[in-house]
Order: sequence, then C-alpha cells, then structure tokens
Amino acid sequence: IEGRDPGCMLASGCLATILQLGGARGDNPLVVAAIERSAANAEAATERERAHLAIARGIAAGGLRDSASICARILAEHPTDGLALRYATDLHYYLGESTAIRDTVADALPVWDERDPLHGFLLGRLAFGLEESGEYDEAQRVAERALKRNPRDVWAVHAAAHVREMRGQAAEGLEFLRATRADWSQGVWLAMHIGWHEALFRIELDRADEVLPAYDAHLRPRLGVGFVLDFIDAASLLWRLELAGIDVGDRWGEVAKLAAARIGEHVLAFNDLHVALGVAGAGDDASAERLIGSLDAYVATTHGDNREVTLSVGRDLVRAALAFGARDFRRAVDLLRPARARVRAIGGSHAQRDIVEETLISAAIAAGNRALARELLAERVARRPTPRARRQLAEAIARG
Repeated sequence: IEGRDPGCMLASGCLATILQLGGARGDNPLVVAAIERSAANAEAATERERAHLAIARGIAAGGLRDSASICARILAEHPTDGLALRYATDLHYYLGESTAIRDTVADALPVWDERDPLHGFLLGRLAFGLEESGEYDEAQRVAERALKRNPRDVWAVHAAAHVREMRGQAAEGLEFLRATRADWSQGVWLAMHIGWHEALFRIELDRADEVLPAYDAHLRPRLGVGFVLDFIDAASLLWRLELAGIDVGDRWGEVAKLAAARIGEHVLAFNDLHVALGVAGAGDDASAERLIGSLDAYVATTHGDNREVTLSVGRDLVRAALAFGARDFRRAVDLLRPARARVRAIGGSHAQRDIVEETLISAAIAAGNRALARELLAERVARRPTPRARRQLAEAIARG
C-alpha cells in the first residue's frame, strides 16, 4: 500500500510498527524512515491515524506499555481496527501479560460481524490468549471453532498445540499436528514455529532422537532468512535437545554466529536470553563476555520497559545461561531459582519460557542438589505428566 500511495500515513506507520514487532530496533534505518514518512503526512490525517503513528513512536522509544495503552484507546472507539488489535496482542505477548491478550480480543469480538473474513482469525488469537491465561477447555473450544471455519488458520492450530503442551498431552499433540500438517505447513510465518512445537512433543515423549532430522530439513535452512523467531526457535530447540542428552554436533556454530550478531540489539529480554543460549551452546567465551558488557552498558545508558525487565530478571537469566554453558551449575541454580518467579516478565509464551525451568532442573541435577531437583520434578509432573517428566522424577527419587 505504501508503495502505491507514499502519502498514506497509516501505511508508513504500520510498516514502522510491524518492523519493530518483528524484532527491529527503534533506531533501525527502515523504522526511522517509515516513522518520518508517516509524520510528514500527519497534518492531514485523522486522529486515529495519528494515534497509529504514536504507537510506532512509543515502541521506538521503549514504551511498550504506553503503545499498548494507545492501542486500547483506539479499540475503545474503533473495536474493528484490526491493526490496533494485532499490535495490542503482540505487545501484551512481549510483556508477558497473558490475560490482556485474552481480554483485548474478547472485548472487541462481539462488535465484529461473523461474516467478516477476519473474524475467524480473531478466534485464533482469542484461543491463544485463553490458553496463556490457563483456561484450557475454553481455549480448545475456541480453537476448534476457528479451525472449523478455516482449517489453515495457523494461529488456531498454534493455540491448540499450546493447550496440549500445557496439559502434558504430548502424544495427543503430536497426533494433532500430524493430522493437520497439510494445513499448517502452508503458513508463511508460523509453520516453522508449529514444527518447533512438534519437536517439543517428541522430546516429552522421550523421542528426542527423532528431532534432528526435522531440524535439518526445515528449521536449519530458514536461519539465513533473518527472521528472529526462527533464530529463537533454533537456539531453544538445540538447548532443549542437549538437556535431553542429544548430541547436536556442529549445529551450534551457525546459531552462535546469529547470536553474536544480535548481542547489541536488546530489543527484548526474551531475545537476549536466546542470544545467551546461542553463545553458551557454542562455548563462545568471547561473545559471552561481550554480551555481559553490552547488557551492563544497556541498562546504564537507556530507559524504557525492556530496560526495567532486563534489570529485574533478564540479566540474571542471561548470566545463568552463560554459567550453565560454562558448567558452573551451582551458579546457574543460584541465579535461576529466584528468577523463576519473575520469568513471565520477559514475555513469550509459557511453553517458550519453560526453558528456564528445564535448565534449572538440569542444573540442580548436575550440581548435586537432589532435593531441589526432586521438588521441581514433582511440581512438573503434577502440572504436565509427560513420559519424560515422569521418568525424570522416578530417576530423581531413585538417586535419593
């Protein structure tokens, strides 16, 4: 749209926001240029269009919550503004505000005409918000409603996979994704991530040895695209495989290069954690030292929501990942144990943040802290009784 109408303020503002929600920093030249083009046409714009520009500017300035508030004000008057709805749910996801994802869609949905072609996609987003809020039965019902309307709605597939993940239904989840593969595999942005969920199900079924061929065939070739979610999924998956006892060979090398290139970005503490996983997984001590120095400089010289999250929990998670990679398991435990209660603040989903608990369990075992390992595994089995979790708990009990 922007290419056909350079004077369209909304299109330029949208580009700036989407680029940032996709991982670009506010000072990225593409973001700066898009904001400038949008601002140049602000005088003749409507109040709502100017509010969309304020969203982009707010994110660029580090005010994720401020931008989410602007989205809420737009939606209060214009609940069918699909852009504001998309931005709001993404921002709440980055802030770890699960119920706000749910409520943002639920508040707007009654106003939408069910014949609107976007209505079904709202159901997919609502299903995800319900799942992240712990309302698994309703999340499943809404996801099925969305999929009945459009079987290729990848957000609905994604939400349904999350429900099974959180309930510990690894076998059911794997079968669900197998049965629907022809539909979700066509997704441009989320197909690889849904494949990541498929890998998690295999790991929880103690079938981690099946994952690397799929990683090599599907996720590994995507790393050159530059999409931040692919990098995050790759780093997270390789780390989880190693926690499960799988030798990933030389695969850390290319992930570590991507991690090293992102050391100075600090867009989200969630992203920084995965940078740390990439660096630690490869044993790149020089990049590890550079990452810590960059984080220290970031919190000393900037402001904004992500800085506060980095100070409160993000930096400790990074240090813990680096300590684990350096086999300093006691330090990893000391850092992860208190951070566990605050980890929601880094954003992402419960399934994505679960890597923190998995690492803490592995660190406790490696550090010889048997009581903590048993406690964590007992809690895990109570929530998600997968074959792997039950086996790990039985082994922990046998160790005494």
